[in-house]
Amino acid sequence: MTVEKQEKNKKRTHNEENEENHPADEDQTMIGLTYDEYTAMEQELETLQEQVAEQKDSWLRTCAEFDNYKKRVQRDTARVNQDALASTVKSFLVIADDLERALKDKPVGKDSAAWVEGIELIYQKLLNQMKNQGVERMDVNPGDAFDPNIHEAITHEEHPDYTGGQIIDIVQPGYRITDRVIRPAMVRVAQ
Repeated sequence: MTVEKQEKNKKRTHNEENEENHPADEDQTMIGLTYDEYTAMEQELETLQEQVAEQKDSWLRTCAEFDNYKKRVQRDTARVNQDALASTVKSFLVIADDLERALKDKPVGKDSAAWVEGIELIYQKLLNQMKNQGVERMDVNPGDAFDPNIHEAITHEEHPDYTGGQIIDIVQPGYRITDRVIRPAMVRVAQ
């Protein structure tokens, strides 16, 4: 069998398969293309594929930017909420300070016992309420090293029991919300 006959047989077999896959009632015609037309179509296909790739890349970038935007908005919202809470809590801190000072000067005698218990109860309720809101009292003790990030020095003085840079006394406690200081602790510091 010659090459031409093999080609015709292949075409005939291929046509028969197509007829089986596509019923005869569908009119299918073959269109002939010149080499230039074929090349132009290939170039157009490549151009369209490049455009699709660019659009996909642009879409993915837009999605990433939107995700970053959502995260930034959530972070900013949390910050605004913390600022509002800090502003509200500052007004309670004055009360806590007054109660703490009153407790330092407890009256002596049987009549004062009920007063002291009442003041202590109020003070504990106030601290619990602030803790429920995420406000914590900073743990500052005499002898701790002075840290300007969380302490505010109101005096620097000589002291026989403490070395330079150590806290002598806590005049007013400091408070924070998570890692943010809303009021530094006011302290006396040794020189």
